[in-house]
Amino acid sequence: MRESSEGDLRVAAIVPAFNEEATLTEVLSVLKATPVVDEILVVSDGSTDRTVEIARALGLRTIHLRENQGKGRAMAIGVAHTDAPILLFVDGDIMNLTVDLLERLVEPVLSNCSDMNVGIRHRGRPINAVQDRTGPLLSGIRCLRREIFEAVPKSHLEGFAVETGLNWACRQLGCRTTTVVMYNLKHLVKEKKRGLIQGSRARFRMFAAVFGAWLVLQIRPPALRRHGERVAVGPVLNPELEYINF
Repeated sequence: MRESSEGDLRVAAIVPAFNEEATLTEVLSVLKATPVVDEILVVSDGSTDRTVEIARALGLRTIHLRENQGKGRAMAIGVAHTDAPILLFVDGDIMNLTVDLLERLVEPVLSNCSDMNVGIRHRGRPINAVQDRTGPLLSGIRCLRREIFEAVPKSHLEGFAVETGLNWACRQLGCRTTTVVMYNLKHLVKEKKRGLIQGSRARFRMFAAVFGAWLVLQIRPPALRRHGERVAVGPVLNPELEYINF
């Protein structure tokens, strides 16, 4: 990781992870090897496998939540524990991640050519073009300016609603959204991680949460959170949180 000079924009990578022992080592190793990343925080969202052990073994700052609180809360807790102005979110179940992919994701934001750059997986040129122009941009790998995350309504920091909330906050702030196509990028699907029945149920809940979050924003748009207003994550000694290597 690079050493930031005074006045340089620092990049914090936040990895929300729930039972991601199968893929986490690869994700974190690539992040550690990426020069534009200054800080890495792993937020284990109530994991019961070796997720925390893997992150600790790599010497990374790790927050272990004793109970599963959902992806949005895990991301918010990570953000609350860094002051970096540039945030890089990477799901813990990504496969085939490379340093080049991460640099292409981060550089447009660092160079002020974009305010939020979203990585979309390659699914063929026609689908890529449609997703780029009309969305939905529901990617778990994206780089953005901190004020965009801070503007996401609290109601959309729950579960999988957070990505819909990020897209909405970016538009409301008048910020620039760009995308980068990420070839060969894959993720471990829920059916493989949890089994066919449990994985299918989790996938249904995810899509239902995303659609519900989108519908709320269309029918009854909430207020943007004020710049600098952090989501309440409880005091450091909150009994629901256990801090490891912190």
